[in-house]
Amino acid sequence: MSILPDHALFKWAVQGGIEPFDTDCINPASVDLRISTNSVIPLQGQVCKRGALIRLGLDQQVLVSTIEYIKMPHNCAGVLYLKSSLVRQGLDHALAGFVDPGFEGELTLELYTHCPIVLTHNQRVVQLVLYRLESAPTKTYQGKYQGQRGPTGRVA
Repeated sequence: MSILPDHALFKWAVQGGIEPFDTDCINPASVDLRISTNSVIPLQGQVCKRGALIRLGLDQQVLVSTIEYIKMPHNCAGVLYLKSSLVRQGLDHALAGFVDPGFEGELTLELYTHCPIVLTHNQRVVQLVLYRLESAPTKTYQGKYQGQRGPTGRVA
């Protein structure tokens, strides 16, 4: 496997791999993804709407989705990494940050706080790294989260 560099990420993005695409979000070996206008705080069942700040207290969990709708190439897998600046502020991302080849949709992020923090909509929160596979898989992603929009909790 190899990691896609900035020029390959840019080509993938402009060919419809990320919508909407912001060229400022391309890094040397990753793409920054931003928090959408909706979030769900599972413990309280609250939904934050457009323009609202997401104020999280100590030991609080929140599901947020990305603004970006991703169309993963069939020959790549993706891994999400929390931005280090947010880790330094006490935010954590659950280990559910793998994106299968062929997945399409907005990504749901499972965030957890170790201290109070305020997140804002449109904030860059994770980096998506694309790994090129040694060969194409025999089957691409066809699971229950295909095409998801907005933060998606457990789907039966």
